[in-house]
Formats: sequence, structure tokens, C-alpha cells
Amino acid sequence: MNDLYAAIVHDVKNQLAELSLQLGKRGDAQHEMSIAMNAARRLTEMLLIHKQDADLIRVNVDSVNAADFLTILVAEYQELYPGLRFEIDAARAPDFAFFDDALVRLALANALHNACRFTRTHISLSAYEQDQQLVIEIADDGEGYPEHILANSGNIPAAASGVGTGLGLYLANRIAKLHQLEGRHGHISLSNANGAVFRMFLP
Repeated sequence: MNDLYAAIVHDVKNQLAELSLQLGKRGDAQHEMSIAMNAARRLTEMLLIHKQDADLIRVNVDSVNAADFLTILVAEYQELYPGLRFEIDAARAPDFAFFDDALVRLALANALHNACRFTRTHISLSAYEQDQQLVIEIADDGEGYPEHILANSGNIPAAASGVGTGLGLYLANRIAKLHQLEGRHGHISLSNANGAVFRMFLP
């Protein structure tokens, strides 16, 4: 992807984001708003993959309050999916963690979007410390991940269903790995336990 194509993708992404905001103001177009947001997110993923391949992504680590981070992350999805119940648990998280808020938010937004699509009734988000790492977990009560997704664990692009590009988990894994401390790299983990469970580990 050359710079011209990247600029065009960026412009289209911004237009889709603006469309999503306008649909949100109407209050009667949640489905259309979700489509526009998802399309914008896919374009953002493509741009980030391009930047990562060109070694242009830089992680800007800052202190983040985990509880506030999860609350903000969930807010837009509560509006898009009013019929779902969202639970947040950050009681076991440190008061402040250190990671790139924007990159991690993008990675988790994709996981949360998938959870909203495939869950039955509710989604739980939690943050906690384990082995000197921050773990951010998104769990739903749907059918769980297909076997090929569990085996892949975000190492190569692989769509969870016939819809989508499969870039989301792949990008989430790469974003996690960009976070490193004292020789340790972040990573993601996928499992099934009464539904799909996505975990991101950040050192």
C-alpha cells in the first residue's frame, strides 16, 4: 500500500466515522451505525497493518486507569446493543497500568464487537493483575470460538465466521506484542468457557 492509497483509506475511514456519528444522533439507526463503525474499524486495521509492516508504529505508553478505560470502551456498545447486558469488573486491577491507550482500545474494540455479535444475553469485561502483567478479559455467553480460531490464536488472519477479514485478532496479537518490558512481550489468549473468552496480556 503506497502513501496515496493509505491517504485515501484514511479519508474514507474518517467519512465513515462521521456517518456513524450522524446516525447516532438520529437515535433510530443502531444497525446502520454499527455497520458504519465496523467498516471504519476495518479500514483502521488495514492502515495499522500497513504501518506495522513498514515499521512505522510506535507505542506511546502512558498511565491508564483500568476501570475508566473499560467504562469508556463499553459506552458506545451499550448504545449500539441496548438489549445486551454489560458487566465490568476492575476490582483486582492496579490503580494505574501502563500501555498505549489508543492502540489497545482499537484491539479490544474489535474483540468487543465480535462478542456483541455472537453473545446471547451478556458480556463481561474485567481487568486484573496476573504474573506481573495486566490482563484485560472480554467474555460472552455465545457459542464460543471455532476450533480453527483457537488453534490460530491470532498468529495469522483468520475470520471467525464467513463475515469479516480476520484481521481483528491478528492485529490485536500484534498490538499486544508491541508492548514489552524487561524482555517480556504482550500476547493474546483465546479460550472457550460457557462462551468465547478473549484475553490480552500486557507486561
